[in-house]
Amino acid sequence: MWRAMHLSLVSVKSSVARLFFSHFWWLLVLVISAAQWVVVFWLAFMWWNLQPPPEVHVLGVIAFYVLNHVVIRRRRHTEPSWGMRVYSGWAFTALFCFLFFISAAAIWGVARAVLGALAAHAGTVAAPETIENGVDGAFQWFVSFGMAAIGLLFAYGYLFGQREVVVTRVRLSLPGLPPLRDPIRIAQISDIHVGPNMPPALLERFVARVNDLEADLICVTGDIADSSSVDCDRFFPILAGLRARHGVCAILGNHDHMAGADRVAAALRRWTEFRVLRDEGVTLALAGAALHVIGLDDRGRDWARGRLSDGRLAALLAAAPAGTPLLLLSHRPDPFVQAAEAGVELMLSGHTHGGQLALPWFGGRRRNLAEFITDFDRGLYQLNGSSLYVNCGLGVAGQPIRLFSPREITVIELAAGSAV
Repeated sequence: MWRAMHLSLVSVKSSVARLFFSHFWWLLVLVISAAQWVVVFWLAFMWWNLQPPPEVHVLGVIAFYVLNHVVIRRRRHTEPSWGMRVYSGWAFTALFCFLFFISAAAIWGVARAVLGALAAHAGTVAAPETIENGVDGAFQWFVSFGMAAIGLLFAYGYLFGQREVVVTRVRLSLPGLPPLRDPIRIAQISDIHVGPNMPPALLERFVARVNDLEADLICVTGDIADSSSVDCDRFFPILAGLRARHGVCAILGNHDHMAGADRVAAALRRWTEFRVLRDEGVTLALAGAALHVIGLDDRGRDWARGRLSDGRLAALLAAAPAGTPLLLLSHRPDPFVQAAEAGVELMLSGHTHGGQLALPWFGGRRRNLAEFITDFDRGLYQLNGSSLYVNCGLGVAGQPIRLFSPREITVIELAAGSAV
């Protein structure tokens, strides 16, 4: 009986999960519509003390939901105008204002109840009402200040944060490398997302900046194309301008699969001289040393459920030449534990965008949204003598915003001996 109940609960849970993910996009639009209405209502309440009846709140959410449907359909068929971009940015900002409002409201409700009970227990008649009015006033100003701060931060992210590009330099030792006169220099870029948020002129500037690094090898770790609407023939000839002494190795990410993996790979091979590695490896001679590069293909759909192990990786590792240092290119960083256990010396990944939105934290760390989907959200990780670098990406997904998580080009210098 208990086993039957357990199986029934598992079945219900799976059905709910499938229903949620199959309707995830439109559920998100509904939440954003509610967020937009809450922001509009709050401004009207604070400025003019407007307090509409419940049915107006329902109609307000419905109106924004319909409007958002119209905007989304137009974006699918036309290049977004500045007006559409501003509206989309405001809707995205409203979502975070809404989350802040809900959190503040929960704290306000508890504080109001506790302080009211304490005042009532004190035995005075006027005290509960006075305390409640004080708490209500503090709540109103706190919410208003918080929403204003979120709005200013997001405006900075849209206008300035997403324009920032950093070149991160990492020096590592690689067991198995012979003594070298100069370290092997690998330039990593990831998550380019060519499309509406990566115009050709901007892509040209990034290509030139990578070429200025004079790398021995360039690695592109996935999400080259943003969506199925991308004109690969327009963007990929620009990418073909990437230059390194020993060429470019590229893999596909989840967005490349959503754009059509075979289409993207064929366009890369047509327009560029990249080595497009789809579950395959190649041994390269770099600056007098051999390095076996494995490219792990992404499967594209389980975007929030990173794969901790992959049978294809095990087969690729088994086929790798013995005694040659291994470089694994995997769009998602999650297989790092599997790779480290198998003795992969270096793994390069992307996918997370460094959260794209982050906040400075203690110890120089930046807390970010990517922490909700992976333990390897950005930067350098080391385990059992293996190293992983998660690049924050050159492009943006969804919204052209970055906050304390700039676009990134990584330069990794590999040498024998101890890491510096």
